[in-house]
Amino acid sequence: MGTITFKGLCTNCEKETEFERVVNKEELNVKGELVTIEVERSRCKNCGDEVLDPTKNPDSFALAYREYRKKHGLLQPEDIRDWRAAHHLTQAELARLLGLGTATLNRYENGALQNESHERLLRLAMEPSNLLILIEKSEQLFSEDRKRRLLIALRESEENPCSVDRTILINFGTLEISELNGYKKLDLSKLYNAILFFAKDGVLKTKLNKLLFYSDFKHFKEYSISITGLEYAHLPYGPTPNNYEIYYASLASKKLVEFIEETYPGGYTGEVIKSMKDPDLNVFSVGELRIMASVKEDFKNFTATKIRDYSHKEVGYKETKKGESISYSYANRLNY
Repeated sequence: MGTITFKGLCTNCEKETEFERVVNKEELNVKGELVTIEVERSRCKNCGDEVLDPTKNPDSFALAYREYRKKHGLLQPEDIRDWRAAHHLTQAELARLLGLGTATLNRYENGALQNESHERLLRLAMEPSNLLILIEKSEQLFSEDRKRRLLIALRESEENPCSVDRTILINFGTLEISELNGYKKLDLSKLYNAILFFAKDGVLKTKLNKLLFYSDFKHFKEYSISITGLEYAHLPYGPTPNNYEIYYASLASKKLVEFIEETYPGGYTGEVIKSMKDPDLNVFSVGELRIMASVKEDFKNFTATKIRDYSHKEVGYKETKKGESISYSYANRLNY
């Protein structure tokens, strides 16, 4: 990909010149930890003066905080804003419910880095049952009518299994598209139906995680985009979807899959996931279906141990450490 150039006014040269986009890496200290960020600037090709584009890089520390949150699994500002808005709460109302200052919550929603205790507090409040209790026990925070309407909406949400999915999307579906999720936001419809597709006859959880990995990475290799928008991490049993237990639990809560414990020779016990409903294949493109079908066929005779060992040979697995995310950029070097 060539260098992007454009015309612009250079304040140093005091005339219109040609600029080029340059990306520099910077290290900033966040809570005693060095965080590397990429900052895009415009460089005058005449004098070499570099100008920061505030529309692309509003604040270096804001970028560093975002990277820090991503690395440590913390809520991003938009996660908090979207969740609060989804429950029709104002900043002042939520702040009072949690015992925070409105100014503090406002700072978090606008990019300030939250401390650990406030992160835990926000996470706990995001559980519908916990928020329900907070509102029920609140006194003089809401008018009686306002409190009644909030409680009705929350109780309906708790009774609806899809509320789990809303929580998932608030926490994981608003992450920026990048090479870590295959340049696609989390698509629960495709993820759930892919799981139902692979688990139709029952499949060990370890193997299912690899089938999802190979489907997403092979599709990215061919089309430069993932199928599900999942992020994968380097774990002892091979490349594994981040937060996979939550997705399987959500399907189980809707009675779309069941968990079956099976014992194998040597006393090994494994958890099999089995679909209780046929997948809706209409949610997939022809290319996605072709790749999923080929992955299922090509690995049909692989045991969980064999596919685990096979995945350990992937360059993306070998070049990352335990717990690190595996970039989709490794898809071009996929063994499969």
